[in-house]
Amino acid sequence: MDQNHNHTNSNGHHLVASEPLQRFTIHDYLALLYRGRWWIAAIFTVTMAGVSYYTFTTPPVYQASTTIMVDEKQGVGQTLFDVTGFSQQRTLINNQVEILKSRRLAEAVIRRLLAAPERDSLQLLRGPMGRPRSVMSAAGALRRAISVTPVRETDLIRIDVQGPSPFEAAYLANAVAEAFRDQDRDFSRGEISQVVRFLEDQLERKEKELKASEEALKRFLEREKIASLSTEATQVVEQGAEFESRYKGVLIELDVTRKRLEYLKGLLGKSKESLEAEIARVSSPLVLQLRQEMAEIERTIAVYLSQGVSENDPQVRREQDKLDHIKKRLTEETRKLIVEGLPPDDPLAQAQDLVVQILKAETEVASLTAQADALKRVVDSYTSKLESLPDKNVQLARLERNRKVYENLYMMMKEKYEESRITQAGQIGKVRIIDSALPPGAPISPRVRLNLILGVLVGLGLGVGFTFLREYLDTSVRRVEDIEAMGLPVLGAIPSIEPLESNGHLDLMNGRRKAAEARMRLVTHFKPKSPVSEAYRTLRTNLQFSDSDKPVQTILVTSAGPGEGKSTTSANLAIAMSQQGLRVVLVDSDLRRPMQHRIFGLEKQRGLTNVLVGKMNLEEAIQTTEIKNLDVLPSGLLPPNPAEMLGSKRMQALLKDLAERYDVCLLDSPPLIAVTDGAVLSKTVDGVLLVVKSGHTHHEALIRGVELLENVGARIFGVLLNDVSRANTYGSYYYYYYYHYYYYYGEGGDGKRKKGRKKRKRPEVADLGE
Repeated sequence: MDQNHNHTNSNGHHLVASEPLQRFTIHDYLALLYRGRWWIAAIFTVTMAGVSYYTFTTPPVYQASTTIMVDEKQGVGQTLFDVTGFSQQRTLINNQVEILKSRRLAEAVIRRLLAAPERDSLQLLRGPMGRPRSVMSAAGALRRAISVTPVRETDLIRIDVQGPSPFEAAYLANAVAEAFRDQDRDFSRGEISQVVRFLEDQLERKEKELKASEEALKRFLEREKIASLSTEATQVVEQGAEFESRYKGVLIELDVTRKRLEYLKGLLGKSKESLEAEIARVSSPLVLQLRQEMAEIERTIAVYLSQGVSENDPQVRREQDKLDHIKKRLTEETRKLIVEGLPPDDPLAQAQDLVVQILKAETEVASLTAQADALKRVVDSYTSKLESLPDKNVQLARLERNRKVYENLYMMMKEKYEESRITQAGQIGKVRIIDSALPPGAPISPRVRLNLILGVLVGLGLGVGFTFLREYLDTSVRRVEDIEAMGLPVLGAIPSIEPLESNGHLDLMNGRRKAAEARMRLVTHFKPKSPVSEAYRTLRTNLQFSDSDKPVQTILVTSAGPGEGKSTTSANLAIAMSQQGLRVVLVDSDLRRPMQHRIFGLEKQRGLTNVLVGKMNLEEAIQTTEIKNLDVLPSGLLPPNPAEMLGSKRMQALLKDLAERYDVCLLDSPPLIAVTDGAVLSKTVDGVLLVVKSGHTHHEALIRGVELLENVGARIFGVLLNDVSRANTYGSYYYYYYYHYYYYYGEGGDGKRKKGRKKRKRPEVADLGE
């Protein structure tokens, strides 16, 4: 309850209806765990059973690892045309990680596995029912089994692959690494392979053209009987052949550069086909000026060369330096215009290095075009000079020039082709396998030891947590300290009554089972030296001294609700008082569910109601028991109006008569909350003993019972905590008193236990009803 009710009873006790007493000591926590020990054990057992079932029935999963290194120096960047890396090294590593996780690579691995001899032993290629998987399905399963992790501060990547067996895990890891390496190698060889194929076709064509030119020159010399050209003609032919060779070489370089440009654009994918249009559309004044200056310098260099100036001449070198500087400026300016015009989320903005390479190729194309135009003018000038020679010399000069041109071109392309082949053979890609995967020795899942340890921790944690939750939600009274915290006096605490062993005496007194069970409650009679009997004697003493002014004669024993042990308490308290030598009468005033006639094995038909209606006098209604000094007045026939009968003047007169005849009169009454009988009787007695069952009576019910008694002006002697078990009293001072006493007297009540005698565990049983 969230609200607290505070008031003072007729005895001056300050009553507090509150939540259960807060616990702070280690003994309190131990008591709580002790009370919930069976819940903890049950939850722990269920948790461990589930964890064990999962651990020992789940198929094992093995994981194998391989390590690869991405070395940018071994990639396309070291090709014939000196193409640098596409991004910085960290971006390169991240790109490779994504490629390793890609669907394309997974499908390539699956196709390799399908062609491998070990395909029948790989579970990855089979579905749940053992049927072959499709390439897409197997690739998806492989992608789920792969884990790719870059190694910090290095160029290494670790590939982890999980599999149902050590062999399959290692085999799949190596297959992924090898497929990735081969794919990268093919990619690295792509550009140079394209150039080699182009040079191979051109070389074959130039070889045929060279042979044809040589045959034409030979036939002409044989037919015209001309031995050689004049000195002037020879000079014109050689110079013209040299410049035409340069011109056609530039055209070949232009074709090669265009092939490179086509390859670089293809790397961006089909979604970037607009790049060429973007670059071609760049026409800022500065770019146009730089292109014009580049063309003028190319023409100037061509003029110098046509005049016989060497390429190493200072004038030619200065012009060449100017040309290189303009190329760099042109590339940078074009790059700025292209990249700055891209949207922030355009992938081209993330591939600026590739854009720079394409721009360099575009600039190279423009430079070669300008150079070709300049050389074309020089070649045309030498062609005009040849036309001024005599007819026979002109024809011979043309044939000789063609031969020299084709010879020079063939030798140049032969050299370029061999260089390209060497470069292609040296392309091994960026990826190197550092460590191949080995079959793992133990599975990564399930982890038996870890799972069992976690099962123990989780099981205990859930059990303890559930115990604390139950304690938090439980509002019942369990210990003496709980009652004292509510401001109520505690007159005693009665331990749980053990079932008595069958004995002939009990069976002969009453053969009926219910009667026998009821009589088993008379522990103060059958086991007078037991701890329970001693607890009742303590209660007797506390009651006798509860009023120092006059002796207590009439005592009402009641409880807040049913099943809290008030009838058993009344019977045993009466026996304890009679054992002291007092003349005691026990009145069963519960006219709804009487129990005393069963407990003592008496006749129910004559009793209290017979006296109250005047059909029988008191002497006839009172029945004696086998216990000395103890008489019992049973309930008699059950009336239709018990509350009115108990509140009548006849009842008051009867109690006065009993007080004169006996030293003590105990009244067993119905529960307070259920009916008003107890409250009605409480006004006519010296005081009330309120019975509370440990772990059964709620705080609210106890407070409500006290309020009902106070409303009629009843005097409350105190509270008796009944049916206290070891679990409920653990951590309480009563626990130590009770069990030390129990150990001292022993089970049979014959004094201290003998040394070496084994202590038998006491079963804990709740009180049997009323």
